[in-house]
Amino acid sequence: MFRTLIAILAGTFVYALVSLTFGRDGIVADGQLFEQKRALSARAEEIQRITNSLELEYAALKKDPDVIAAFARKIGYVAQGEKLLKINGLVSSEVENFDTGAVLKITEPFYIPEWFCKFTGFLVFFVVYSYLYLEDIKQKVVALRSLRHRHSKDSSSAVRS
Repeated sequence: MFRTLIAILAGTFVYALVSLTFGRDGIVADGQLFEQKRALSARAEEIQRITNSLELEYAALKKDPDVIAAFARKIGYVAQGEKLLKINGLVSSEVENFDTGAVLKITEPFYIPEWFCKFTGFLVFFVVYSYLYLEDIKQKVVALRSLRHRHSKDSSSAVRS
């Protein structure tokens, strides 16, 4: 009974340890998911800043005549009576590129399947149970040898008397 209880305890402990550390909901998988969440949150904040900037620019282009005139000059339009002088080879310094970046794909976190965790627990159970069973057999053999040795000593001393 003691042997079985210790083996069950050891197998359950190893199963729980492997499952909590490397299982589907374990510490390692949770860390990987947290890192993905952090990257997605940072990307969402960056996209939100770009959106806010574009909304401000849109509102200004919609309502402010000076902004509309400046934007029109930037793309090559002139008001009546104005003259535009273009110099070839110079690049406009006000070019804004709103790069939203590469698509972030959610990846499945690495984890050890549940069947493997259970198999590991059962394996530890059988190893511990076998070890304790062999230790019990060893103790019985040693006790039997010492009993035979005592019995043979008692027989030889009885024969001498």
